[in-house]
Amino acid sequence: MPRLVGLHQKDGYRVGFAYPKGAPVVRVVGGRGSGKSALLNAVYDAYNGRVPLARVDLGAPGFGEPGVSGLGDDEVPGASHITHLLFLLAYKLGLDVQHFGKELAFPRLSLGLLVVTAWRPLNSDEADVRPADLRRAEADLRAFIVAEDPDLKRRRESLGRWLDVVADNLPQVLAVVGLDSVAGIIVDTARTQLLKGEPDKGALAWWGRRLHGSQGYQGDSLQRLFQFVRGFRRLDDRRRTAEEHLVAALLDDVDGNYGRLRRLNRTPRPLLLLDNAHTDVGRTFLGLLEPGYTAGDKDPTRPVVIATALGKGEQYAPLGEVAGDATPTGRPLVLRIPAIEHAHIGEMLSAVDYPEQLPRLVARYSGGRAASARTLADTAIRLVQDAGVIRTRELLDAAAPDLLDKLLPQPAMCDRLVLLSAAADENTRRGLWTFAHPEDHSEDLVAARVREADDYRVRACLDGDRALDLLLRHRLAATTSHDRWRDTHLRLRSLCDPRSDTYLHHTLALGRVDEVVCGLHHRFTTTPPEQWLAALNLICSAPHPREGYEPPGSAVPLSCTVCGSDGPGPHHDAVESLVPILWQLSDPLTLAPREDELTSMRIALETLYGNKAAHAAYREASAAWPARLKAGLQAPDLPISEGSPS
Repeated sequence: MPRLVGLHQKDGYRVGFAYPKGAPVVRVVGGRGSGKSALLNAVYDAYNGRVPLARVDLGAPGFGEPGVSGLGDDEVPGASHITHLLFLLAYKLGLDVQHFGKELAFPRLSLGLLVVTAWRPLNSDEADVRPADLRRAEADLRAFIVAEDPDLKRRRESLGRWLDVVADNLPQVLAVVGLDSVAGIIVDTARTQLLKGEPDKGALAWWGRRLHGSQGYQGDSLQRLFQFVRGFRRLDDRRRTAEEHLVAALLDDVDGNYGRLRRLNRTPRPLLLLDNAHTDVGRTFLGLLEPGYTAGDKDPTRPVVIATALGKGEQYAPLGEVAGDATPTGRPLVLRIPAIEHAHIGEMLSAVDYPEQLPRLVARYSGGRAASARTLADTAIRLVQDAGVIRTRELLDAAAPDLLDKLLPQPAMCDRLVLLSAAADENTRRGLWTFAHPEDHSEDLVAARVREADDYRVRACLDGDRALDLLLRHRLAATTSHDRWRDTHLRLRSLCDPRSDTYLHHTLALGRVDEVVCGLHHRFTTTPPEQWLAALNLICSAPHPREGYEPPGSAVPLSCTVCGSDGPGPHHDAVESLVPILWQLSDPLTLAPREDELTSMRIALETLYGNKAAHAAYREASAAWPARLKAGLQAPDLPISEGSPS
């Protein structure tokens, strides 16, 4: 930030610019709760009151500014979300900053915003309920605007009268702005340019050059400016073109404030902080803004732009890679919020004594999100202070509702995803919905219900998020009776092929460990080791029922088809030892495995290896899995080696 802005964030000394010809727009991508807004808070706190600065929330009504009205979803002829935003940016960037020098002025933008907001072209389809004096002043000025050879002195007088009436009726004429102070500044700036400046110089001349030969605009600069309004009010592609001109006016106004003296003195650059830039208005605004940041032969002064957006950022460099002296070349420069580290989680928990492996559990359920980690850490601290001890199930019981509220703020969709978290694939998800909602008779309706929930999760950029899966399953177990748990997984199992991994997955969720052991022992005799270990990985990631749950009995006496009447042999015993240990150690609430459990797992896998070259994958797993479990990895993510001859 210091080398983007030109000012150290703490000590106040000026810093050489990393991009002398203009910095790129910086986009920061992260998921919900990853720390995007916290990043902007830190930058805002460091530079507010030291450089011209505007921070806006592009996802909030009125862009997060108290007293500023919003447009809603529908744009209107005299205003758009972009003009609404530009009013606010010009106002905030134009505020006085101590020790910075003369405040920034926006004459080009003020002219454009005033005419598109206050001027109504002839033959407009809108009902005109404006004051009569404003309509008369506008009609008088229109006669000069459309004249081929107008009397310039009389036109200026008419223009002055129109501006006077606009100023007298600000609350009604510029009601869309929502702040009278903002509108007043715009009108005063425009008056100076229109009445006191030379027609062929300044902001009005800029508009004349900008609109020359564009979309048939004719006449002198003032005439082109007022003709420009008609394109803006079309509510089609011509509006977007008009907004391009307005954003260009903003950028050229910023550049116009940096004359030779400010450049020689390396005056720090203005700062725009845009939160939630993934929204429609955010994408549109950045699309209009970024062409003005293309590196070229000229070196105009551009505001530093930091825009945060909801998204998956795995393909982008983390923030830390642009620290220090790094000068990335990408335009725009896209970075990601890195996952919170165990050391940072430990700092969050430092107010109390906590189990050594608790940061691992917090990381598992937070998914690297700083806000989720903070919620879990604060809950853990409160539990220690109240009860003197942390029980992981109690920790998640207390924290999960708040975590889910923040990640999935629509309660109905959150409830759907909690229910559907018990299913393992698309077909069983639909079957589960039908089981839970028998009133939805239509297959199309059931498919739509499931699809709506999945689409909601995708829009939140949480599809495939393992931590969210764990939270949803925990919430399902916490809010489901033992009978309902049993019926749910019996129903899901009935939808699966008895030969499939998901069948045994739901069998284990039912607590029928012996049945899973027999099934896996049978597979052991017919399945390649790598495939068998992959199945074990999936099966033992089955969710755990709550305490006090009693597994349902089997309809027929259980016997292992491999062992027969001879009773269990060493391979059966190995599987019987392996399944419950791995299932338990893959419970997300488990802090750390005991050494005796890891030893038993190692012995069981070595028994399955049996010193056979074809079974080398079991030998590899006997070494790798205990170590990975000790490091915090769990099923279904344990590694599977291809194996190699001994």
